[in-house]
Formats: sequence, C-alpha cells, structure tokens
Amino acid sequence: MKADDKKTHVLEINERLLCPDDGLILGNGDLSVSVYQTVDRIIWRFGKGDVWDRRLDLSDNPAPITIEELAHGIKDEGWKCGPYGGPVEALHGTDNPERMKEVCQGTPPGEKNRPYPCPKPVGELVMQLPPDQINMKINQRLVIEEGRLDITCMWDSGLKITAFGFIPVSPNALVVHWKIENWNKSTITGNKPPVWFWLYRWADPPLDEYAARFNADFMHGAFNTYQNPKVTPLPSPSVQNIDGVYIIEQTFYKDRLFPEGFRYWMAPYAPDTSIEPVNMSPLKEARLRIMPKNEATEGWLTVDIPTSSEAGDVLEEFQRLRATLGDNPVNTMKRWQKELEQASEEFWAKSSVTIADEFFENLWYETIYLRRCAYRSGTTPPGLFLPSTVSDYSHWHGDYHTNYNFQQPFWGDYQSNHLDIGDAYFDGMEYLIQIGRKIANDYYGCRGVFIQLSGFPIHAEDDYLGIAPMGRMAYMTGWAMEQYWWRYLYTMDKDWLREKGYPFIRDCALFYTDFLKKGDDGLYHAFPSNQGEDGFTGNPKDYTDRSQVMRHICYCLRSAIKASEELGIDEDLRTQWQDRLENIAPDDGKPAPKLAGIEKRCAELNSPSLGFGRPYKPQPKEAKIEKGDYSALWLWSWYFGQTPLWLMPQLRGGTFIANRDFGEFRKLIQRWRHPNGIIWGMAMANYGHCGAWTESLGVIAPLQEMMLQSWDGALRIFPAWQSDLSASFHNFRAEGAFLVSAEKQGKEISYVLINSLAGGSLSIYNPFFSVKARIRDITNSEIIKEGEWAEGELVKIGTEKNHLYLMEQISNPYMEAGAVKKS
Repeated sequence: MKADDKKTHVLEINERLLCPDDGLILGNGDLSVSVYQTVDRIIWRFGKGDVWDRRLDLSDNPAPITIEELAHGIKDEGWKCGPYGGPVEALHGTDNPERMKEVCQGTPPGEKNRPYPCPKPVGELVMQLPPDQINMKINQRLVIEEGRLDITCMWDSGLKITAFGFIPVSPNALVVHWKIENWNKSTITGNKPPVWFWLYRWADPPLDEYAARFNADFMHGAFNTYQNPKVTPLPSPSVQNIDGVYIIEQTFYKDRLFPEGFRYWMAPYAPDTSIEPVNMSPLKEARLRIMPKNEATEGWLTVDIPTSSEAGDVLEEFQRLRATLGDNPVNTMKRWQKELEQASEEFWAKSSVTIADEFFENLWYETIYLRRCAYRSGTTPPGLFLPSTVSDYSHWHGDYHTNYNFQQPFWGDYQSNHLDIGDAYFDGMEYLIQIGRKIANDYYGCRGVFIQLSGFPIHAEDDYLGIAPMGRMAYMTGWAMEQYWWRYLYTMDKDWLREKGYPFIRDCALFYTDFLKKGDDGLYHAFPSNQGEDGFTGNPKDYTDRSQVMRHICYCLRSAIKASEELGIDEDLRTQWQDRLENIAPDDGKPAPKLAGIEKRCAELNSPSLGFGRPYKPQPKEAKIEKGDYSALWLWSWYFGQTPLWLMPQLRGGTFIANRDFGEFRKLIQRWRHPNGIIWGMAMANYGHCGAWTESLGVIAPLQEMMLQSWDGALRIFPAWQSDLSASFHNFRAEGAFLVSAEKQGKEISYVLINSLAGGSLSIYNPFFSVKARIRDITNSEIIKEGEWAEGELVKIGTEKNHLYLMEQISNPYMEAGAVKKS
C-alpha cells in the first residue's frame, strides 16, 4: 500500500486475486463484498452479518448438566476426560456411567454432528470480460479513505475496461460503474458484447459432498464429523418477479428469532440493460443475466441486499430502494457516492497516525478500514470469519467464541476513537445474554447471567453447549464483561452506563456472587470450573479457584462496585461484592502476592485478559540489547491469530522491549499478511480455504498501545516504541475521556496535546527526558503547571470539560501561546 499526494492510503495490486479470502473488501459495516477474479471474470461476493442458517437441533443432546451434578462428578466420583471428547472414567466409581459419558464429551451431539448454526455466503455478481483477448493486465486500486475500488483491465489489442465500485452508507447495496474503451473493428473478438453480468446464488450443497471435497482439497476432515442423516441443506434459491422486477430469493428454515423463516433478496437494477432469468434448474441454482445493449460503452448497476432484519422485512426495504432510485437512478447512485465520501471524511477525521515506517502506518489504516467494512453498531457482527469470505460451511460453526476470538477484533476500537465500530460488540453479546440468563438460573441456580463459550446470532431455547468440560467454564462471563466497563472508562458516559453497560456488568457480578461459596476456612471459593480449555483430571483441586477464573471474578466484582458507585445505586449489592473481594480465596490455593501502592493499583486495574499490569517504567536505554527472535513461536509457524492476545500482556506488563521486539513484530505480520491487507489467523495448510479470520483484526491493539496507554488511569506516551522511529498519532482516546495527540521526532517527543471531553483529573507520565516542561491550557491561554520532572515521573492536573491542554518542553515550545495545531 502507498500514500498518494492527498495523504490517502491506497492498496494497489497488479495481479488477479483468485479467491474470496484474498479479495479486496468493500463494506459499510453491515453489507460487504470481496472482489476477486478468474481468468476472464471479475466477481463481487456478497456477505452480510445476519445471513445465518439458524437451525438449532437439540433433539439428540443430553439434558444440560447442572453445576451440582458436575460438582458431585468431579469431587465425589473423580471424573476424568479430555477436553474435546474421548474416553471418560470415574476414578472413584459412579452409579450412572451412561450419564457421566454423555455429559463429558466436550461437545454435545447437536453441535458435533450438525454444521449449523453457521453463517452463509449471500451470492455473487459476475462481470464477464472478453474471453478471447490476449495477455490481460489488471490494476486494482482500493482507496482506503474513500471506500472505493477501481479496477482497470487492459489487453494487447488496446482494449481497456474499467470497473469502479463502492457500497454506500445506506442502503445495503453494491454500486458498480463500468466503462469500455477502444472496442472497435480492430479489437473485437467474438460476436457477443464485451461485457455482461450474472447475478446468482448457488444451491446450498449437501454436507456430505462439501465435506468430501474439503477433505480431498485440504486434507482436513472437520466437516466429516457432522455426518448425520438429519442434516439437510438450505432450500434452493429461486428467481422471483416482484412488481415486474426479477430478484433472487434465498429462504431459510423457521427459527425462534425469525418465526416465519429468515430470507434475503438479491435485487439488481441496471438502467438500459435487460435482466432475465437463466434456467439453472438442473443445478437448483438461481441466476439472472444482466445484458447491456450491444452498443453500450458504459453503464451503472446496483444490487440491493434486503434481509429479514430490515424494518418491514425484505419487501418494504425493496420498495424503499425502488422509490429512492426514482426516475434518474444514475443520479441517485452518484448521490450515494457523495454521501459515502462525506461519511468517510468524517470517519477518518476521528483519528489518524503517521509512522516513518510506512508498513506500520499502512497496517493501521488497512485494519481500521476492514473493521469499518464489517462492523457497525446496530447490526449483526460477524463471528470467526469476515462475511464476504465465508464458505458454505464453517469451522467451529463460524461462531462467537468468547475466550478471545469474538472479543479480539474489537480491541483498540475505543482507543482509535471509533465508538460505532466498538459498540457492535454489544449487538453480538445480546444473543449470548439471552441464553445466558437461562443457564445461570436453571443450571447454576444463580442470579444474573452466565456467558457460554460459544454463541450464535440466534434465540436459543436451551443451553446448546450444556455439557462438560467446555460448557461449564466460568471465566468467560467476566471476560465478556470487560468491554462494557472499558466503554465507560473511555467515554465517561453515565447515560450509556446506566442504560446499557451497568445492567450487564451487574448481572455478571450477580452470577459470580452466587457461584462463589464460602468454605470452612471463611474464604469464598470458585468450584467447579476448569480454565483455558482443560479436560478433567479426576482431582478436584484442578477445578477449584483456578487463576483464570479467579482473576476474571475479581475484575468483574471491582468493575461492578465502581460502576454502581458512579451511578449511586445498589449499595446493598456493593456490600456483597466487597465482602467477596475481601474474602476471596487466592488463585489455585497459593498465597496471594503481597502488593501495595502503585503495584497493587496496576494489578487490579488491568483486565485479566490482558495479563498482569505493572507500574510504568521507561524503555531501557542500554546501548546493547539482545536481539529478538519470534521464529520458534506457534504464532510464527501457524497461528498468528493469537498474536494480540500474546503481545498485550507483554505491553501491560512491561516486558515488551521495543528495540528488541519491534522488528520481530513487523516480520511476524509480514509473514501472514495477504495482499488485500488481511492477516491470516491460522495457516491454510492446516485449515484450508475457510474464510478470512476476524480475530487478526485485533493486531492494531498492540500497535496502538505501543504509542499510548491509559489503563492504569495515567497517560503513557510512546511507552513501548522503537527509540529512533518517528511517529505521531492524532485523537487517540484514553481512559478518562481524553483525546490525545502526540508526536515523536527521532528519539525526542515533541509535544502531547490533550482534549478533555469530560473535565476529569488528568495524570500523565512525563514523556520527556529530564528537562523543564510545562502544561498549558490552550483554551484559556494559561500555564497550568511547570517543573523539571524526571522522565516517567507522574504529573497530575485538574482539567475543564472541552479544554485543550498542551504538554511541551519549555526550551523547545511546540507552538506559540494560543495557537492550536490543526490536523
């Protein structure tokens, strides 16, 4: 990717992209497309977060296990089993071996033997290019800041065909403008027009056919495990005529969320073309041919994707689109483009970075862009794979996996000041909350909510993962809660906390309040729960007070206490929560570390999923630092997706040494980044072409934390940055509701500019070397504080709401008094 003269960032590729996984992405946070090619076609594959096969068949599942039953099995019978199924035994004997075996299989039959629930691809638009032209050269240019893709195809004959495409903010439609140049007697090949289009949805394949082909192609038998005579594909798609307009309809089976069955349409509109159905009945496929006039040299078309999630279902959305297009559809499409340009300008004004190493600058823009394409508050967020890249069936059902996979793509959204992207997390969580209340009440006998390991955008009638070990792990409840509390810390929005954040935080804390049981030692214990994805060993100690469980419990209770204090409510609950915190058993029965002061504060303020927080220390300045080497890591060989999860604890714990590790971080990304800007989560050699992984989008979280941290209540400016690498960031959001901008020229930090959105107290670790520095209120043109602070010394001031504050070296002032840098 390169930056052009206007400081826009462009992904430019001069070769065909051969599969949806590698295609260039366009999207508006709800609808997206992946654009790829074959030898003589350009293909736009549609994806949408709400397009799921929501069938949930629990008929073969055992009754979900209660926590009392599990506790008895572990403590009294000594249950022993692997995490994902296999042999099961009771070391002390059991009076019900059949029940033990059916509830100790890791995954119940309803999930193990069926491929659904799972996301589904929407369909494809295909642009047919002249197949007889020789030596096609292709240029694909994705303008990140504009959300626009330009494709230019040229041949030896001199023929040139361009296709320009975008997805507007609204409606959920793809717009394509195509143009032909130099199609004449000397360049013509064949007797057909040089360009025409197909819009189609193939028939959902039978699972046995898909599984056989996937196994043959990729030597991976995952989908063979789903073999079950009850498994059937979706109904075949169909062509419908709606008010004289042909559309393609895909219907789904009835479910609790959509009692009449979910459906979507692919509705094309192309002025000055004929749109006719193609008989594909032998293949059970629905296809429309969009044929321009023979003499046409350019044209516009749009494909709208209304779904049952729309207000009024698909028909009303379809009718709204037709009314919007009106008598001059081309002007409407051009207006959509201008609206997208304006929305894009506003989006990218929220924050920005400049990094002397363009690789990292491009990484930041590419990743924020991809998140913008796939996530937006008020829509259904994707699970494991980007919607426009999903296959007919997905590994792990393409689910919302809550022991990092679902959370990680949202890491860094609030710090980059993109609340609308980050808030999509809560839309996905609503589905887990729905069934989580039932699990907490019916199977744990607890108040509040239990968050299951696996989730789907469905309304489940019962616990679909209600067996052990995987379905009774208590730590995900606290993990899922973290981002609710973070959202408040970054915004200080009490209205949001009262209406959205605190009700869930409270329910998570209530679950833990009841789950913890006071022992004879007077301490509260967490039993039974495994951690990670452990199996059962037969020893109850291995499922008592596990560190991952206990740390999430403590962080959740502390967050609930603080949130209730902020709102001035639930004093009685605060008393219960405080009692449990003060009397909770130590992790794994080991003595708790003796921490006090700033060390205790950092340990408690840092989220458990991000490791063990430690007080701030400037990066080491030794002339000689050992060389880093990531090549022996599993991240290097096959599993990049866990890189953010691995790096964030190092950044919070102070063990990431930039001059040693920064270059290795770069090489690791280069190793797994595809030309379309997507970084692969797991090796295709292991898992096949299964879609582009969403979890790798979390890569900007560690990158941003190398530039700014605020998790302990104080700003750390470039706390883990390569010493001689110049960089700047603008309007990163910090906890306490501060917008922070800073610049680093070589080894020197030039300035720090802070916009106080809430007017709270500000703490900042002095980012300068030991020189005289000051903090100025730019809004009032007055000096707030000055002194000769040591590097890393904590400096505190009070702030006023919406005032700008500048921290600078007195000997090297950044700007004249009263002037404000404009970015």
